[in-house]
Amino acid sequence: MKAPRWIFAVLMLILVVAHESPAKDPGADTYLENARVAHRQGDHAKVAEFLTRAIRLGVEDADVYFRRGLAYEKLGQNEEAIKDYTKALELNPRLETAYNNRGSVLYRLGHFDEAIADFTRAIALNPNYALAYYNRGNAYHGKGDFQRSVADFTRAIEIDPSDPDVFNNRGWALLQEQKAEISIKDFDRALELNPQYTLAYYNRGNARLKIGDREGSIEDFSRAIELNPKYALAYFQRGNAYFARDELDRAMEDYTRAVQLGPRYAELFNNRGWVYFRKGDVAKALEDIAKAMSLNPKLARAYVNRGWIFRTQGDCPRAIQDFTRALELEERSGALYTNRALCYLDSGQMDKAEKDFEAAEQADPNDPEVLLLLGTLKEQAGDYDTAVKLFSRLATVQPDDAVSHFNLGVALAKQGLFTQAIRELTQSIQIDPNFREAYLKRAIAYDFTGDREASSADFAKALGMPANKDRVLSLREPVSTADIKSMMSQR
Repeated sequence: MKAPRWIFAVLMLILVVAHESPAKDPGADTYLENARVAHRQGDHAKVAEFLTRAIRLGVEDADVYFRRGLAYEKLGQNEEAIKDYTKALELNPRLETAYNNRGSVLYRLGHFDEAIADFTRAIALNPNYALAYYNRGNAYHGKGDFQRSVADFTRAIEIDPSDPDVFNNRGWALLQEQKAEISIKDFDRALELNPQYTLAYYNRGNARLKIGDREGSIEDFSRAIELNPKYALAYFQRGNAYFARDELDRAMEDYTRAVQLGPRYAELFNNRGWVYFRKGDVAKALEDIAKAMSLNPKLARAYVNRGWIFRTQGDCPRAIQDFTRALELEERSGALYTNRALCYLDSGQMDKAEKDFEAAEQADPNDPEVLLLLGTLKEQAGDYDTAVKLFSRLATVQPDDAVSHFNLGVALAKQGLFTQAIRELTQSIQIDPNFREAYLKRAIAYDFTGDREASSADFAKALGMPANKDRVLSLREPVSTADIKSMMSQR
């Protein structure tokens, strides 16, 4: 028997209604539990999704926003993470972990002052919060405040002395404070706690290189490379250590490997270029240094190196251009002023050379080369007072150097202070009894004091010695044998 039509119609209506009705929402508690499971599985995207659904269902809990902020942070969605940590703190202003984590995101974004403020709030809520001290130490390091950085790392170690990262980071901060030997102890401890700590080997290698322990640094960089064969900076620094030992081939191998791994690092090309120059390949040297400049137009050392190469090739105009650019990038560098001054000397531009030597002397008042050359230029210009001051300082800096006392003696004689000049020239001769020019100048000084006997004795001594003009700066004309004979014949 057939069913009535209305029955089919009712059934069809029931089926349509059942098909169009939405599935029942499993509820906030289920989403929260799903989020916990996803967290254990490391699925941060799912964590964020489930917690978002729970929040849409009306969940207003500081911990939920904190956990979603943490998931966003893991996903690299920093702005969303900051918003959630901020919301968590609105709901629970005493949630120190939210301050710490928001500070961590701000630190990664380069907002160091804001990060420090958050870490400080976390510490105020929990004075034994080792991680907050560690993070604040990193933020101070980012600002270049290494003293405070070290203090925070030290406090973190006092609370938890088992974390190798804190020892490593404190060591690195100490290294920035030029405390290399102390920093090595921290890297040692970090490696005791974690013998596979690649970064600690690299950092200790840098510290050892800083104190001149090239062999130790090479061992550390080699160990870092064993642990991470693609560690470009470890190859680079090991290359620097080999270069410091004058092992140019090994340095070249490491620089080349580093270039292959990190072709965007300007210093690699600059240093390899200098090795090419040392090995006599000027074309490749200039090519590498030009590449370094293209990668980093503000790399002062590249301009210094290329300027030096140009100078050795006799191209002073281009050398001066490079040294000038380097000075624009690296103000008050005595070595840079000295390099450009030497180029001006080669070009016969004495006034410009003198100005650069004056700038170099202000930057490094005890540089023997600067004191010597600037003093000589002042003497040649007739400024004997300044020359005497500079040569006096030179003789103090290098008390056992015969030439330093010789230069001072000559300047004193030109100033008319012959007795003092004789004392300095005598000191020069005592240091180097074969210093012919010192005998000649002292002979002249004795002559001016009227001591003809001492003068003749010195002239006679000098005439029996081979010339040693190489001992006297080329800017000052040495006394010739013909001059001596002429002076003696006029007596």
